[in-house]
Amino acid sequence: MTSVPVTPMGNRSARPLLSRVPAALWLLIPVLLFVAVFFLYPLLRLLMVSVPGGSFQFYEQILTSPVFLRVIGETFQTSLVVMLVTVLIAFPYAYAMANCSRTTLLLLTIALLIPFWVSLLLRSFSWIVLLQNSGLVNDMLRGLGLIDRPLRLIRTPLGVAIGMVHVLLPYAVLPLYTILKKIDMRLMEASSICGASWFHGFRRVYLPMTLPGIAAAAILTFTLSLGFYITPALLGSPRDMMIAQMIAGQIQEQLNFGLGAALAVVLIALTATAFGLFGLLQMVFARRQAKREQTA
Repeated sequence: MTSVPVTPMGNRSARPLLSRVPAALWLLIPVLLFVAVFFLYPLLRLLMVSVPGGSFQFYEQILTSPVFLRVIGETFQTSLVVMLVTVLIAFPYAYAMANCSRTTLLLLTIALLIPFWVSLLLRSFSWIVLLQNSGLVNDMLRGLGLIDRPLRLIRTPLGVAIGMVHVLLPYAVLPLYTILKKIDMRLMEASSICGASWFHGFRRVYLPMTLPGIAAAAILTFTLSLGFYITPALLGSPRDMMIAQMIAGQIQEQLNFGLGAALAVVLIALTATAFGLFGLLQMVFARRQAKREQTA
């Protein structure tokens, strides 16, 4: 009779800890290393530079200076305007893409993606050519008899908004298109059969189903607008400075790295706060919509 060897309980616990880690978790190690090296470490260095010797003097200067507060306010104001205009233009464009033939869809997609192949700097310079006093826009308006003198479009908030909307339009159209493509248009036909007008059916049936895409487009365009630098620098004026321009000025011209780092941290914090508020509003709206559906 052979004896069966008994493994002591202590040997089980003595197995290497790494051998107990699931194999799938090993796939996360390169991602975690990448995030730690290229995101967390630079962010920590930025925080350290912004608080030299543990002093928060730069943050106090930002929060108490009217100049910095005005720039932060104008940055948010411009970003909100650009977000609204971009989403309003992107919605019908995405609607056309979702309900057109394949040939038209191909043309609309090419027209939408061509700006990605052109440098942002070149696109901003192109708007300078178009919006200047002797540019195509003013010449066209004068040719139609709408104006007598050239409009001042360069070095104004309007010019900055036009350039930013042009840059951000593809980022708003793509998430909207992915949502609108999934909506069955027979629902609109069913609403019309039930006696609803096109506008009433669009407002009560179609539009609520598009809200996830609208929210995604709004969040994406707003957060990207907060950090714009090239377009406001070329199309705007020093009076309409945005926070990214002020950060660049403090670092490149004033060589005040501490204040520039503090402004960058404030920009990151404000962007995260805005992103969180958008998510909170979306959550509240989703709960109210669910309650309405339950009571209906």
